Amino acid sequence: MRRRAKPSVLARLRAMPATVRQYHEIAALGSIARRYFAMNAFDGVLTSVGILAGAFLGGVEKAHTVVSVVVAASVSMGVSGFYGSYLVERAERGRALRELEESTLSRLDRTDIGAAVRYASVVIALIDGASPAAASLLMIVPFFFARSIGVHAAYYVGWGVAFVELFLLGAFLGRISRERIVVSGLKLVLAGGISLGLSLLLHAGGL
Repeated sequence: MRRRAKPSVLARLRAMPATVRQYHEIAALGSIARRYFAMNAFDGVLTSVGILAGAFLGGVEKAHTVVSVVVAASVSMGVSGFYGSYLVERAERGRALRELEESTLSRLDRTDIGAAVRYASVVIALIDGASPAAASLLMIVPFFFARSIGVHAAYYVGWGVAFVELFLLGAFLGRISRERIVVSGLKLVLAGGISLGLSLLLHAGGL
């Protein structure tokens, strides 16, 4: 009997979209990925809102310094989110796979189910790490134009970017939950306003 030839690299690439869709369905990635994206992007925005508030109230007028601090925080959030989420997802999904193996009395590591578990752990970790970092980095774009618009204006525009991001995240969640999109967006904008207001109050109190 002739051995079946292994598929070529081109054939594997052509089959990849179907494989990815299959892994998404097996691992039920859709709702989980949406939750991780929204939750962690929200955390990234609020973290940077606080950083900008601290820098503004502390009298930091060098755009390079603000960019450096926010980038460092974004990298930390990204790395922490990726590894933390990967370890948690890998452990939880690995346990579920072991339990399924015990109930079916078969090894599933080399099946589509096992591959989907590994795929889901990596994808969720990437979303968990990238979403707060990306959301945070968007807020420092105005500081690259600080020479043209001024550092103080860059702060205000940065906060404006943050509130736009928060509104879009809220609208995204409102669309998922089938609630009023504008109201849902304004709820997250309010959360950002509260965060910024508390930062100002703490500074006013001498902290």
